[in-house]
Amino acid sequence: MAALPSPPLDCVSRVRFSPQRGSPILLVSSWDSCVRLYDTSKSQLMGLQKQGMALMDCAFLDDTTCISGGLEKRVVAYNFQGQQEVEIGRHDAAIRCIEYHQPTGMVISGSWDRSIRMWDPRGPPGTPIQYSNLGVKVFCMDVGVHDLIVGGSDRCIYMYDVRKLGEPRQKRASSLKYQVRALKVSLDQKSYVAGSIEGRVALEYFDEEENQRSRYAFKCHREKGDKGEIVHPVNAVSIHPVFGTFASGGSDGVVCIWDGYAKKRLNRTNPHNTTISSLSFSADGTRLATGISYTFDDGEKLPLPSSSVQVRNIEESEVLPKKSRD
Repeated sequence: MAALPSPPLDCVSRVRFSPQRGSPILLVSSWDSCVRLYDTSKSQLMGLQKQGMALMDCAFLDDTTCISGGLEKRVVAYNFQGQQEVEIGRHDAAIRCIEYHQPTGMVISGSWDRSIRMWDPRGPPGTPIQYSNLGVKVFCMDVGVHDLIVGGSDRCIYMYDVRKLGEPRQKRASSLKYQVRALKVSLDQKSYVAGSIEGRVALEYFDEEENQRSRYAFKCHREKGDKGEIVHPVNAVSIHPVFGTFASGGSDGVVCIWDGYAKKRLNRTNPHNTTISSLSFSADGTRLATGISYTFDDGEKLPLPSSSVQVRNIEESEVLPKKSRD
């Protein structure tokens, strides 16, 4: 595993590989108000954009252009080659989540102002083309081919048809007892993975009947302590783009790889020096980027653990579903 140069100076809010298959390009946003662009094949910083306040999420429009949002309340597009910044839109409070929906070319943002907004990065800036008043703060979000899923501060999962926001087509209480911190749509688009602060992960299905039959949750990112079991939040989830297995990252500093359908853990790393804050598989599944930074689950620490972004090559044996091994 190799640590990338010129790491963020504060908490890593997101690591995200380019969606282009085979691309080694990685985007990293941070609470130090910067978005960094890396070529992970060369372990090289390719570009840096500085904004005014902490950034909470970022995504690719293409290999040289990103979108980002954070405490400034702005949805910003930035081209690293031309070093040009364009404000696409704004929210009334901090932007927690940013997604780019490739099939429609739309940018979707979720905010602590309790709204979901959709923007056309090619059109006039400032006015969302679609809007949904969620009524609760957005804590996590992911988009599939047709589905947008949102984890709210009320511990509910909101499901939208990405082509038509407005009212969610389904509002569902999470099977997890505590706040959901990470959401990812599965590879087959039939289910999603949720991770929560209680050290549990759930696999749930979009279809309500199938969800009642087949959903389940399991404990993870826990360890034995002198006074009993120590529970660590699950902060990040990433779906393997080839096999559909998934990685989870916790405040224990550990990354685990799971076969959700077989209900088995496939692999577990040794603990890092501090919390796992973000994870991303490359589009071809051969690399895994890990954002490592303290997320203040245990309050202030002095000295503060340093942040880093590490990338390692993934062997097929680490992510192969159990049935393919038998």
